[in-house]
Amino acid sequence: MKFLTAILLSVSGLSAFSQTYEVIEVTMSGAVSDIREINSEGTDFAPFVSGNKLYFTSSREYDLFNLGENNWKNGGYLNVYSAEFKGDVNADSKFKEIELVSEKLKTDSHTGPVSFSVTGDTMFYTQVIVTKKKSKKNKFRPQLFMATRDGNQWTNFQPLPFNDLTASFGHPCYDSKNKRLYFSSDMAGGMGGKDIYYTDLLNGTWSAPVNMKDINSAFNDLFPFISDGHLFFSSDREGGQGGLDIYWKLLSQPNDAVQGVDGLNTPSDEFGIFIFPGMKTGYISSNKSGNDDIYFLTIEKKVTVKNELAGMFTYRNLNGQASNLKIQIVSDDDLVLYETNTDSKGEFVFRNLNLEGSYSIRALSEDDLNLVIYDKNGNPVIDLVNDESGDFTYKKLEFASSGLPGLIPENMLEPGNDFGHLSGQLIYENIPGKYPANVGVMLYDEDGNEVFKQITDNSGNFDFRQLSLTENYILKVEETEDELVLLIFDKYGNVVAQLKSNEEGQFVYRKLNGEHQKGLALLEEKDEIFELETQTIAGYFEYKKLSGISAEGLTIYAYDDDGILLASTQTDEKGQFRFRSLPVETNVLFKIDENDPNLKLDEFTLYIFDRYGKKVAGLERGQNGYFIYKPLGFENSNLAQIEEDSLNMDLALTTNYDIVKVHFDSNKSNVKSEDVSELDKLYKLLKENPALRMEINAYADARASDDYNLVLSRKRGEWIVDYMIQKGIPASRLIVNAYGETKLIDEANDAINRRAEIRVY
Repeated sequence: MKFLTAILLSVSGLSAFSQTYEVIEVTMSGAVSDIREINSEGTDFAPFVSGNKLYFTSSREYDLFNLGENNWKNGGYLNVYSAEFKGDVNADSKFKEIELVSEKLKTDSHTGPVSFSVTGDTMFYTQVIVTKKKSKKNKFRPQLFMATRDGNQWTNFQPLPFNDLTASFGHPCYDSKNKRLYFSSDMAGGMGGKDIYYTDLLNGTWSAPVNMKDINSAFNDLFPFISDGHLFFSSDREGGQGGLDIYWKLLSQPNDAVQGVDGLNTPSDEFGIFIFPGMKTGYISSNKSGNDDIYFLTIEKKVTVKNELAGMFTYRNLNGQASNLKIQIVSDDDLVLYETNTDSKGEFVFRNLNLEGSYSIRALSEDDLNLVIYDKNGNPVIDLVNDESGDFTYKKLEFASSGLPGLIPENMLEPGNDFGHLSGQLIYENIPGKYPANVGVMLYDEDGNEVFKQITDNSGNFDFRQLSLTENYILKVEETEDELVLLIFDKYGNVVAQLKSNEEGQFVYRKLNGEHQKGLALLEEKDEIFELETQTIAGYFEYKKLSGISAEGLTIYAYDDDGILLASTQTDEKGQFRFRSLPVETNVLFKIDENDPNLKLDEFTLYIFDRYGKKVAGLERGQNGYFIYKPLGFENSNLAQIEEDSLNMDLALTTNYDIVKVHFDSNKSNVKSEDVSELDKLYKLLKENPALRMEINAYADARASDDYNLVLSRKRGEWIVDYMIQKGIPASRLIVNAYGETKLIDEANDAINRRAEIRVY
């Protein structure tokens, strides 16, 4: 049976109060901040974010002999590069290795800038075509091209049909919602300099380019970009700050004038802008430093309005009209901002409200009331009931009328901004080693139009970043042969919702309370939509002596620190397993069924995967036969450093005995010389107490790749083992757990992340 799965995603917050208003003024302001790891000594410009990668155009030349070591040669041809985000997107974002988008784009000419469809499977790019003349100078004409993605490869490279080698075409920006490609060109018939044009994709054919005459000037108008119906572009027209400046216009208001962005433009060039949905943050390029560099952008749109909030009160348990009630608008700190009274029908209107505020509505009445909020046409849009204090409040996350929950956790909402990050994973409930890869996950608006699409990676993951909180979306998944489970993650990687498709093919929240099934009722502050907060742990057991013995069919038990059994499962034919709904912020102790005399349990290594299928830990069998996974590491523990006068302590061996940290230099596996004395103290303790064993939990910083760092952390632990063996401690008393870069203590301080945390037991 095939399932077309769907869920209503409601992300409307306090700003969802329906108001009637008259717009007085709209302005846009912006500011930039430096970013790390991207800019080079060459030219870096025209940023574009697609999926979890930042794409940009650069003149650097990749050193293929030092792949992944961030070594560059400057002064080469322009080409398109990408850098994968590590963690959240902000001014302090870190990136994984910078790499060419495709070797097929690298020619003996310039390539870039680039734009992508919302699904990330179609790429539009500029490439310079050199027309060679025997008796004249060569001509260089930028032209527009497109390519499509096939798995991890780009293919089907083709020029767009309206290219013309007598003119330049560049700076593509594709609006997936309207199937419209914007670009700049100096083709004949323009308004002077380079103009912005658009072409529509109609039944697989590109229409003739249209000059945007309400935008263009007699000067150069370049680098168009569309965000939330606003066109942003660069221009050196008169009246600017000098050079190229950033301008904008709301496309739905063709009669409005083009405006600059206050605080963003300088006497230098500002160009190549990218703005996330919600129009709060993005990236921009500028040569204000004397070099073309990329900057992180914050932007604010201010709307000055004559604003109204209209509604009607009725009694819940009394007959009659709720007339002449005093109604107050109350701020978050309980300040009364506005007051009015209901009329004879219980209706009221507040005028000239500040849209930037966050309010509650308070009715001064001893009776239970209902409140209906009206839109500007007088239609009821939401019903609320008052709480014990008489306040009517919204929570940021609401249940939709179908009884399905909003899916963006509180810690994935950016404070003070109207957007959030939805991070999810699709899994097969009973198949731990298989994931629904390359499955389309779509967001539809309330009119049924597809507005966003992501393709799941090889582990079933998808992310929608910068979702506007003023919109409601329907989340749908492409048809699949098997029923799916949808996991929603918070900022820290905890599972905050687990949803499974029902008979209608919809995802339904498992902990949904019956009282919340009806309509958009008020959620009291004590009510939590995300009642479930768990961790999902997947992994596999690798048996070191594989002759005739498989890791299939092993029974795996998961315990907490107190030895209480949390769950059990079995490995599949590949030795893989998955636990869901394990408690967060606790160690998890795994144990293999010990009744099989044929298995040498110390010959197993337990590898833990993250949600993206990457190894994040390699664990060996330790205290009391457990494979101990510490999701938080020891960084929050009170580590007691061993002192010489404490070596004769009475060891009870019944509790965790965390004792010492040692550190390492960058890319080195040997302990720093100043910390070797700590190992000598440990050696003395082990020698004088033959019953003791030592557990080494080794870590790395996040500079290199995940896989490399896991191997490096393993080598660090093994260096300590070798040191102890050379001093006479048997290998059977020493175990190594490797965690790579997954348990950073401080993202800004690599030195303290390069560590081993050692425990005797």
